[in-house]
Amino acid sequence: MRRIGGMFPLERIKEGASNGYLDSLHGDVLLMMSGRCALYAALKDADDGRTRNAYVPAYTCETVLSAYEKAGYNMIPYDIDPEGMKPVFVESVIPSISVLGLCGYYGFCRYDHDFVMTCHNAGVTVIQDTTHSPLFIDDEADYAAGSLRKWMGIASGGVAVKRNGKFSVKPLPSEKEHLEGRYRALELREKGIETGDASFDKEASDVFWETELRLRKIFDIYAGDELSEKIINSFDFNSMATLRRRNYQTVLDNLSANDGFKVVFPELSENDVPSHFTLYAKDRDHFQSYLAEKGVSSTVYWPRTPLAESIEDFDKKFPGASYIYDHVVSIQIDQRYDVSDMEFLASVLNDYHC
Repeated sequence: MRRIGGMFPLERIKEGASNGYLDSLHGDVLLMMSGRCALYAALKDADDGRTRNAYVPAYTCETVLSAYEKAGYNMIPYDIDPEGMKPVFVESVIPSISVLGLCGYYGFCRYDHDFVMTCHNAGVTVIQDTTHSPLFIDDEADYAAGSLRKWMGIASGGVAVKRNGKFSVKPLPSEKEHLEGRYRALELREKGIETGDASFDKEASDVFWETELRLRKIFDIYAGDELSEKIINSFDFNSMATLRRRNYQTVLDNLSANDGFKVVFPELSENDVPSHFTLYAKDRDHFQSYLAEKGVSSTVYWPRTPLAESIEDFDKKFPGASYIYDHVVSIQIDQRYDVSDMEFLASVLNDYHC
């Protein structure tokens, strides 16, 4: 059976290649062990003693918010419009915040740039989460922080960028046990691909999640490792972007209207580099079960965060984020796949009936 989805195996270093990616970020760069380590480094560096009030998306990952919490920030959520995942900013909050947390979801940056500029001009520190958009940093961002782990097979994917000046924080050495778990999961995934034995993939997933959940408890300003740095410096980002855009457009071009789901981003703009093909499913459990039967893996980014769970009447106060949490589902369309794979994916989606 043809299959779509699953972990990346470890990337091969392209000897002699130098892609210039880190220079293209136009700032002081720290390579960190993970995205949350990178974000924590940015938050610690940005702390100037002012009131720590961060304006953050109500729809996000708990690991993002955990970095704010660990850095001592009070979090003020803003809603997200499900139509294109556009932030619903409220300008009156600007005088009371010290940090704006910004995200371009799934490689599609659809937020109001004028609001970001207003925040920047008012002295609010803008920190852009680039986990979903590693090839784009807003001109007004003071910091960028994210992970490359959704984009390639890599053990340490954290990247933190300070756009003006040098980082004052000094990274800690890589945490050995975490790296061992990450490399073990990548190795098992490669064996699964080579042999076709699903037990390797199952073990890879188990090791990955054991390692991931441990990181959520122990993360700090941990640096990345040498091999990951070599992979980042030799990886062909231009080819990756071209292939992901081609794959996304191929699915769009072959997709028919369906009452069971809705495409979140129905148009691919010039600067978009998709991380996934993301949809809203009417009955998500049924939809994901159907996809799995057809050999298509899917992922929900993300379950509701502890912050969302703690807010009384969250569904009424943040109806957009609430809808997204309950309906969003993502499918991989990355550089491992060709046009025929994407035509297959489109046919699977077209055959779905809820």
